[in-house]
Amino acid sequence: MADWEKHSIDDLREYRAVKESLGTLPEEIRALEEDMQLVKGTRYDKTPVEGGASGYEERLINYIDRKGRLEANLELAQARVERIERGLSVLTDNERLVLTRFYIHREPRYLDRLCGELGYEQAQVYRIKGTALRKFTLAMYGIRDI
Repeated sequence: MADWEKHSIDDLREYRAVKESLGTLPEEIRALEEDMQLVKGTRYDKTPVEGGASGYEERLINYIDRKGRLEANLELAQARVERIERGLSVLTDNERLVLTRFYIHREPRYLDRLCGELGYEQAQVYRIKGTALRKFTLAMYGIRDI
């Protein structure tokens, strides 16, 4: 299996979780911002021990660091979901169904169910999967005329 296939399959398998993170990451950021409001301002009349920062300052820096990391993760997740959805958008209904059943919403006996639903033999379903995966991958990166 080629690297591009592995990467595309990973994207499809992780799609649901990444899409879910688009809801949870903003919630985490909001909660963190609320916690940041509770941090008292740094008191400059106290001298830090051994040249270190005050406890308040340390907590505030930790909040800032965590918020920056969460925001960066949110941007990456948004870009990844957009890329996957762009790839799925160029597929025919049957191609999208095949990739969805193979990788996104895989259930027990998915292949038998898929063959019955589409009226195809397994070999034809696998051919559709191969074609769909290639189209999906190319479209994810902006090549739409496939």
